[in-house]
Order: sequence, then C-alpha cells, then structure tokens
Amino acid sequence: MEKLQLKTNRAKELIYTSRHIALATTNADGSPHNSPVKFLYDEKLENIYWGSNVEALHSQNILRTGQIFAVLFDRIEFGGVYMKCEGGHILEGKELEVGLEITNASKEKEGQQKINLDYYSAGSVQKLWSAKIVNIWINMPVRDENGLILRDERVELDRNILLNNTYKMKDCE
Repeated sequence: MEKLQLKTNRAKELIYTSRHIALATTNADGSPHNSPVKFLYDEKLENIYWGSNVEALHSQNILRTGQIFAVLFDRIEFGGVYMKCEGGHILEGKELEVGLEITNASKEKEGQQKINLDYYSAGSVQKLWSAKIVNIWINMPVRDENGLILRDERVELDRNILLNNTYKMKDCE
C-alpha cells in the first residue's frame, strides 16, 4: 500500500508539472500515430485542452474517431500517467471561450502573452481542442521472488485524490 501511495504522489506531480502529453491516435489504415503536444486540463480534471493545426495527422485522426490515448511520461522513474479520452473535438462558441480562459490563465502564470480569440476562430487553421478524460491510471509492476517484473497491473486513480495537489516532492524522488 505504501508503494501505491508513492506512485499516486508521483502521478499527482506529473499531472501538476507536465507541460506536454503524448496523444496516441489511430490512422485511417489502422496504424498507430503519436504526437507530443502542450496541454492543459480543467479544474476538475475532466477535460484536456491543446492547440493544434487542423491539418495535422493527429488532428485528422481525432476528427475522424474522437478517440485518444494519452500518456504523461515519467522521465525520472519507470512509467507514467495514462488517460483514456473520448469526444476529441475542435472548440467553438462558449466551449472555445472556456478553453481560452484556461489557456490564458496558464499563460499568465508563466508570464507569457495571452492568446486572442481570433487566433483559434473561423478561418484559422490553428484550433483549440478538447477531449473528455474517461479514465486515469498508473501501472504497478508485479514482481517475482527475485524482484523481476512479471507484468504490470493497472491501478485506476481517483480523480478527487489527484485534484488534491498536496504531494511531497521527497516521496516522488
């Protein structure tokens, strides 16, 4: 149980500090496609947001299927945070305004210039996208008596626990 708590703390750290996520989609011929993109999420960790050119291959795949498998990789430890997302789409109208508020709040915290609504509006190939986060999990290794990994076990993470951003950095090292 202690290892699970450490992994959960590490997952929280990744969610709160990662700026890029790998979006896996499926090409029309069934082959896989993966793209790293800068991303954000809403305050309830229900949706992810990212900006992307509508002509990019991952964008075309999302328009066709709406499906995304996303990963926040852990560059320090083995594993990461995994997310199944559905309903990937271009934001318009009120949804675009909400997504832009989330984007600009993040930019303001980082001391960057805000983005104007017209950057993502009609006529622009650059769009603001969103997808609903359906599941969030980590993989925990199951080891044999010698400590060697036999398999990974999927452990669903409670969104409410992840939203509590109090984690101890030393627990994650």
